[in-house]
Amino acid sequence: MVNFTLRTLLAAVVPAALGLAYPAADAPTQTAAATCTTGAPVTTAGYPISYYARAVPTAKFENGYQPESAWSQAHVVGTQTFGVPPPVETGFAYAQFKCQYYCNNADSKSFFVNYAGDGSSVGSYCSCFDEMLEPGSFIENSQSLVGAWNHLC
Repeated sequence: MVNFTLRTLLAAVVPAALGLAYPAADAPTQTAAATCTTGAPVTTAGYPISYYARAVPTAKFENGYQPESAWSQAHVVGTQTFGVPPPVETGFAYAQFKCQYYCNNADSKSFFVNYAGDGSSVGSYCSCFDEMLEPGSFIENSQSLVGAWNHLC
């Protein structure tokens, strides 16, 4: 029978425990978030969205969607409003077209546009973000005329 002293037991156990608690210095500690997506440019009502691909929610929303509010506030790098001339569908496509260029200048990874509603003097709201819009992170809102876009690689 082998006789273990407290010293020999600690000499074997402590280094093993420290190895589990503190990973090697060259081991990656965090995975970088994606900065762009694959896909193809899209043309909406004649206006090309050349630098971004649609960010489609995984859930089906009856009345529209938007990025989750806390995430949006934490990652917004720029906002702007753009007019929506009639007809609304074409005007909104133009607002998304303009938003992509505004967000390119803000060095954003994604953007979201929503229609301000009939009778609004604003037209649309454009928000640029420093991270990609994740398909599972959208929440429901009451505006169905929206556009979510992630930067193309």
